[in-house]
Amino acid sequence: MGYRGNSAEFPENTLPALRSAIALGVRFIELDVHLSADGVPMVCDEYQLARVTGEDDVDLSGAQMSALDVSQTNRFGDKFLGTLIPSLTTTLRLLEGRPEITVFVVIGRASVARLGHDQVISQVVRALRPFRSRCVLLSKDLATIHTARTRAEYPVGWVVPTYDTHTRLKFEAFKPEYLFLDRELLPREAPLWRGPWRWAVSNVSDLNTALDLANRGADFVVTRNVRSLGEAMGAHAAERAAHTASMVTANAISRSQGISRAELNAREDDPIRRDVSPRAMPPVRTDTTPRASANTEVVLSEAI
Repeated sequence: MGYRGNSAEFPENTLPALRSAIALGVRFIELDVHLSADGVPMVCDEYQLARVTGEDDVDLSGAQMSALDVSQTNRFGDKFLGTLIPSLTTTLRLLEGRPEITVFVVIGRASVARLGHDQVISQVVRALRPFRSRCVLLSKDLATIHTARTRAEYPVGWVVPTYDTHTRLKFEAFKPEYLFLDRELLPREAPLWRGPWRWAVSNVSDLNTALDLANRGADFVVTRNVRSLGEAMGAHAAERAAHTASMVTANAISRSQGISRAELNAREDDPIRRDVSPRAMPPVRTDTTPRASANTEVVLSEAI
């Protein structure tokens, strides 16, 4: 899942970052939404807005926000100078003709504190309506996603603040479709708690971490490094496919020749033997069908 688009290579929450993620084959994208003073859903979060304006509690209209430069010169210099905050409506147009893409929309607390749950959910849902089947509403605020589920009947996800028994009691009672957790909050080697939800673990940058989290019950990994992690996962999937194909071929040969698998492996001159990968990791799935067993998957991009 692309965190704010391809935010490793482009300013986060911007059209260039989102276009890049889509071009790289990402099927799942997380982005932030903040409501302007006049109720327009804009793609940014309150902390990003504060960094740009220099004020912690800024009250700007949609037109004023859309004129703000969010090129992140501290990271990219002048490379993306003039990149502006897009509205949610404009951003969602990127989904036209791309039915395979799902967008996870994170609703910020500042908007809710200023305008209230009902108005925020109403305005966001209005913008999402043309793409309803491909959108999930997220928030760190449990009351916000409860309102989203009851008033708008959208699938929802909770960005959990901690990984402890008290938090577990809350999401076991509410049963959101998705649970988002920062990797740093997950105890080392601890499995993720099972339930009707799907886990998305954030702050993942490398393949080994992604595979480890899959073994522990993660369904998604959320990353800034869309290109590098996507390529690594694609190579891993190709390696497993080649391994499976070689095993099938080798077994077929052993059956046809009436020899055992051990005998076949013992032949140093056997070309099949040289093609078998020593890796034995679990397969990486690329579908979005809800989990029906204890098997795990890691979903990142369509390219996989």
